[in-house]
Amino acid sequence: MKIIYPKLVEDAFVIASQRGQIAPEKVNNVKSQIYQIMVEKGVLNELGEPTCMALKMGLIERSASVSSEPNPVVSLADFKRQWPVYAEFKDSHFILIDGEWMADTYVIKELATRRLADPKSTPEQRLEAQSMLQKIENS
Repeated sequence: MKIIYPKLVEDAFVIASQRGQIAPEKVNNVKSQIYQIMVEKGVLNELGEPTCMALKMGLIERSASVSSEPNPVVSLADFKRQWPVYAEFKDSHFILIDGEWMADTYVIKELATRRLADPKSTPEQRLEAQSMLQKIENS
């Protein structure tokens, strides 16, 4: 199964591969590590979307179709329609931070635990779920 990584991860992988050889069987591991680092550093959110930090760092550019005004805040109901995985959770588990909806640790734990129990999840998905649970435990 081919994993589709965000453009920033793919771009970083191209740069990494130019600096040294990466064995074909290690490509997904390297991309997964790049993804995790970008999330940890706040460049990508947990959904793989670039953050405001990525924009401020010049890693992404506003497209011509996006105004220079901040993105309008999407209602929680709209957010849940866009990301149905969150639909079942009560609204009290979400908070709006800097114009982005964030889930609390209960939601993250629940989704990560499900990912670990899902026989269809990939090793990379399981690793990401374990990492999220570890981060919650350590915080």
